[in-house]
Amino acid sequence: MKIIGLFCGTTATNNEEYRKVLKRRNIWMAALALAGIVIAGAALLAHGTQGVQLPEYILGVYCGFGTGITLAAMIIFVRNLLLMGNEEKLKCSRLENTDERIVEIRRRAVGIATGATLFSCTGLGLIWGIYEQVLVKSVICMLDIFLFSYVVACAYYKKKI
Repeated sequence: MKIIGLFCGTTATNNEEYRKVLKRRNIWMAALALAGIVIAGAALLAHGTQGVQLPEYILGVYCGFGTGITLAAMIIFVRNLLLMGNEEKLKCSRLENTDERIVEIRRRAVGIATGATLFSCTGLGLIWGIYEQVLVKSVICMLDIFLFSYVVACAYYKKKI
């Protein structure tokens, strides 16, 4: 079984609908690439000015994160363009991404990954919060954001579906 990307699922029923989906995704990929450039650029700019002193490790983290996001978004952008240019590959990709079995596997995997992430972040935040109090506040803030977005998304989809 081929593992398909986390956000690749679609309900498109024909190639034209799927092409529109890919065009929308490419807009998001362009925005993501731009965000990566901004992240890396901001770190380099902050490092170049004397107003902010960034440790070399943190500079590397920010530059690597921004560069990684940019490269991944550009690769997906080009892959989508190539798919849109080839009807046979477009059809194969659409069929793979609409397969009910794969969609269900992806849904369950996301649920387990979300639970594991919430559990580990909470545990690590509380343990490390003994030494760095800002971590406890950060973990609580992230949990609040997650729960709020979950409630809002449930309410939205309850009306939509």
